Amino acid sequence: MKRLAILIITALLCVSTAGCQKNQPQPQTENSMFSSADESAENKDEEDDIYHILNEVVDKDGNHIGEIKTNGAVTLTNQGIFYTTVTASSHSSDTMTVRTSQKEIITYHLYNPEQNEHYELGSVPDQDYEAGYLRTEINHQLYTLITTGNALDNIPDPLLLLAFDLTSHSLKQYRISDNGFPYSAMTEVDGNLLIMNHDQQKTLYDKLILFDTQSGESRQVLQFELTDNQGDSIRQMHCDGENIYLLRLHFENENNVTMFLDTYDRNFQKLSEKDISSMARESIAKTHVPEDITNEMKQMVNRFIVLDKQYVYYENFSTTRFLGNIQNGELFNEADDWFLASSGSGKPFFCYIFGGNNSVAENAVFSWNNGSLEKSVFTADDKRYYITSISVNPNGKRLIQMEYVNPDNRNDTLSAKLYYL
Repeated sequence: MKRLAILIITALLCVSTAGCQKNQPQPQTENSMFSSADESAENKDEEDDIYHILNEVVDKDGNHIGEIKTNGAVTLTNQGIFYTTVTASSHSSDTMTVRTSQKEIITYHLYNPEQNEHYELGSVPDQDYEAGYLRTEINHQLYTLITTGNALDNIPDPLLLLAFDLTSHSLKQYRISDNGFPYSAMTEVDGNLLIMNHDQQKTLYDKLILFDTQSGESRQVLQFELTDNQGDSIRQMHCDGENIYLLRLHFENENNVTMFLDTYDRNFQKLSEKDISSMARESIAKTHVPEDITNEMKQMVNRFIVLDKQYVYYENFSTTRFLGNIQNGELFNEADDWFLASSGSGKPFFCYIFGGNNSVAENAVFSWNNGSLEKSVFTADDKRYYITSISVNPNGKRLIQMEYVNPDNRNDTLSAKLYYL
């Protein structure tokens, strides 16, 4: 069954124009990071088949610990594995109107592998999209951004911050903006959250909002404007504990963009800017023809990390991923594979996306150490498994998601596994 809602939300994020105005028809592609719901099921068994994939949780040797049923991203926290399930309160058999006729209920859960126990943290009855790639853990709280309503209509949708207490297993909601958009950005700054809201107006405003995790209050600290494909737009943010880094696109016009790495202190005073367009263009040129490079640079960005103040990792919702030296513009490359950065709030790890061309995958995992990538290989209990994602918690534990699908025979598969290390 087609996951129509996910396809449409993904298309909104992978826009090839300067802004992100709603109702722009785009080619439909799917990205497994997105946890929007789609059609509801006729009964509970059918619903589980549509929404929820069974993931067995195992230890490093493949020994059974437990299992999780989910169709969304999983994030490893210090308290366990954070995941979602989806149910629907109403149903329409007309899949073309599913977004307006159906209200999905997204329920958030925590699974403790040590105790083999599941906890329900709370539900959102009218959730449209979660920016699951931004989940951030601070002091036993996990934060994530969502929109509610319908991203495809012209009615403004609120951008909400969800705060999950991983100890008391409870949920609080905070309204960040009345005029939100599914694409957003977030990073931790001194125990608080810096959030970017991509306002949907004729002039597109990227507003940076500082959220105080103790008081629940927020205030705007920076703003960027884009009008008629002229101006600036923020694509992602990162704080390394000392400086704040903004990935900014400057538009001279629709076909002329420059990518900057801006550095700010923690009082939001700008310290410097660095043009990193050449690195982006060099990486994009490996997979795109020249006339498509500008459009690829304009894509939304889900992972952006600055390492040791000298290296930048970039990963967008389309096809581009690179790790490069900010000072000399050199890229780290290994054959023709793509890097994929780990999720979660732990130290970044990098693995390679398996292309499906080999009968046995080399599951290469790279740790960052003083300007170099240290390679190790993770071997599952069945050597056909390949890594699809890694999540790392602040305590350094890893959750490695693995699967196997034969590229020549889609019926030849292995069940999904989560290796808890």
